[in-house]
Amino acid sequence: METDNEPTVGARVKVRIRNEDSSGSDSSGSDAYETGAIVDDFGVQPTDSTSRDWAVAKRWAVALDSGRLVFVDTDDLTLA
Repeated sequence: METDNEPTVGARVKVRIRNEDSSGSDSSGSDAYETGAIVDDFGVQPTDSTSRDWAVAKRWAVALDSGRLVFVDTDDLTLA
């Protein structure tokens, strides 16, 4: 059952843009936040659907107000 606290297509959100160093690890304290709107929901991806740990599919496509299109997981979204 969906509630008003769950992201849906069309919802305005704040997106955490994770900044990573060249080794792929998170750079502490350097995440950025941008606002935008969810434009597509690709659903929950099974964790064992591939045998790779790179280029992992993300659930949400978000059109940022800056004009960029980003793909993120639910953990990176906050409803605006």
